Amino acid sequence: MTQTDYIESHEQIKDTQIGYCRYGHGPNYILAICGAVGCYKKDWPLKVLSHFPPDLVTIIGIDPPGYGTSRPPERKQEVQRCMKDSEYCLGLMETLNLEPFTVMGWSEGARTTVHVAAKGKEKVNRMIVLAGATKVNHLGAMAFKGMRETNHWLPAGRQPYLDHYPEAFLRTQWAALCDVVDQVHTFMGGRFPCDLVLPQVKCPTLIMNGGMDRFCGDPNVCFIPVLKSLAKVEIHAQGNHDFYQKYPKWFSAKVLEFLKTSEQK
Repeated sequence: MTQTDYIESHEQIKDTQIGYCRYGHGPNYILAICGAVGCYKKDWPLKVLSHFPPDLVTIIGIDPPGYGTSRPPERKQEVQRCMKDSEYCLGLMETLNLEPFTVMGWSEGARTTVHVAAKGKEKVNRMIVLAGATKVNHLGAMAFKGMRETNHWLPAGRQPYLDHYPEAFLRTQWAALCDVVDQVHTFMGGRFPCDLVLPQVKCPTLIMNGGMDRFCGDPNVCFIPVLKSLAKVEIHAQGNHDFYQKYPKWFSAKVLEFLKTSEQK
């Protein structure tokens, strides 16, 4: 990898200066979306991206509005947040002239990914969902309630966030996010807005989970009944919620295989 294979920059998208990183110069365009209270430096670090051959991919890691380098303003957590983020995702890839592209998101970013694929239509030729869920059940809602106070987390769980954000930002943003999950469970039957648009996704899809992950939903509940033959599932048996960072060689190999096998679809 050369120095020019990784750059960081900003583009004006709608009303916000959107920060992003760009890795590689290859013909397979991929938009990578971070998770809750994340950023591309945290959730799509170079130690993961560098497992992809730079001559095969061009990966854009986006900071959605209010996260990372796309501040100010601070992020406003709300039920429709991922849907709104999708507009900035599509706008960035259009501005960078990187279409059609594969959209890939982790955790909360997986919900944004569904919106991007549904709204982007022919601009999006593949979807990759990492540790994602379009629904939350009673147990999931209770788990988020138990995690609401970040000062009760173990230091090892807090530190990856504190490497990129002040403690106050993590505390207030995470609490607000937990409130959103509670609203979805209580008032929307546990269905995030992305679940309502999932039937609009018509592109080949790769669903990737960690076998030890206690946070993400069962793809046989969330995705497979709707996407059916469009979707392929890959599970890393030893992986947790952040499996793709712990096992980046396995992760990149599965993604590259998916890009190759879905070329003609």
